[in-house]
Amino acid sequence: ASILDLHSGALSMGKQFVNIYRYFGDQIRDVFTQEDFQLYRDVRGRIQAIIARTFDLDPTLLYLTKPTFFSRINSTAAKTQHDEYWHPHIDKVTYGSFDYTSLLYLSDYGSDFTGGRFVFMDQNANRTVEPRAGRVSFFSSGSENLHRVEKVTWGTRYAITVSFTCDPAHAISDPTLP
Repeated sequence: ASILDLHSGALSMGKQFVNIYRYFGDQIRDVFTQEDFQLYRDVRGRIQAIIARTFDLDPTLLYLTKPTFFSRINSTAAKTQHDEYWHPHIDKVTYGSFDYTSLLYLSDYGSDFTGGRFVFMDQNANRTVEPRAGRVSFFSSGSENLHRVEKVTWGTRYAITVSFTCDPAHAISDPTLP
């Protein structure tokens, strides 16, 4: 599994993280453009608006929080504990600042990868989301939404996790191109 946090520049590489902004220096503009960051802001705004509408929240009181990241998951064996994405967890417990979690899928279950489905775990019955490119899944981040991701068995699963908080003390700004 690999992650990229546009805000901090953290990119997982093997058993460590590197800062892509420091790694590429001035050449980062050959990797990302202002348009890439504008697209991210637009997508984040759309997701924020639909979460606010769905949960009857004032969108101006819902703030982007960290970590917010792109993920790439394949069937390669985990190199670190952080690569073990398949364990059941609660986002509010894992990340602290999360009140609402969203995932925008960038690849398709069944054609780009197998395994990798998102599973909400419930005592009565699990609920499973099959990723499709462009599909957005979002939920409150508390104990009511214990979940896990199935291990990817073939191909590569891409997604963006965009998280929100109701606490302005945990708010972050949209990422910018250095």
